This record gives sequence, C-alpha cells and structure tokens, in this order.
Amino acid sequence: MHRQIYQKFIFQLSLFGIAISILVGLYDVIFGYLWEFIHIILEVIELSLDRLIEHIFETDLHETQLVVFYIMLVIGGVLIFLVWKVLVYLFRNVSQNLKNEWAELRAAITTDWQKMSMTNRVICITVFLVANYLASFLLF
Repeated sequence: MHRQIYQKFIFQLSLFGIAISILVGLYDVIFGYLWEFIHIILEVIELSLDRLIEHIFETDLHETQLVVFYIMLVIGGVLIFLVWKVLVYLFRNVSQNLKNEWAELRAAITTDWQKMSMTNRVICITVFLVANYLASFLLF
C-alpha cells in the first residue's frame, strides 16, 4: 500500500482547502485593504516624483504632471512585464509538479485497487457512497 503517497495527497488537499476557505471567507477584507494599500503607495510615489521633478527641472504644474505620468507609465509597464514573466515561470513549474503528482497518485490507486479483494472493493465503494451521501446534507 502506498501510504506516504496518500498522506501527501491528503495533506496537500487540506492545505488547498484551508487556503480557499480563507480567501472565500475574507475576500472583502483582504482585497479591500490590498487595493487601499496599493493606492496609498502609488499616491506617495506620485507625490515624491512631483516634488523631485519640480525641484530638479523647475517646471510648472502641468509639465510636472505629464513627466510624472509618463515615468509612472514606464515603471508600471516594466513591472507588469516582469510580473508576467515570473507568473509564467511559476505556473509552468506548478503545472508540471501537479502532472507528476497526479500520475504518481493515479499509479498508486490503480496498483492498490488491483491488489484488493472483491470484498474490500465493495467496502471501499460503499464507504465512498455513504460519505458522499452524508456530506450532501451538509452542503445542500
């Protein structure tokens, strides 16, 4: 029996469930504070660049706002590009790891299922059906 594979799968499934429940339960709080924090940071950067451009180049308000806008546009574009590259790399690695884990779990389940007697197979199917029937009362 592939006990370690099953334990690893149950642990990963539990972590995924905890992460999803935290995000679902606190999405308004988490994302509200996150957007507020990002807005404050952008305002601080904009104000600092305004003062710096006015001091260095001695420009009026409109020219300063144009220069700051284009500077922030370039910085934002570069940051979006870098984040995109990092996310593509991370998702590629995560998807490859998930494919490997899934193949390992599927092989373990298939091997264990083939080694089971008919009685144990019926017991496993019955336990699965009863557990899902009882869980349906909690979910619906």
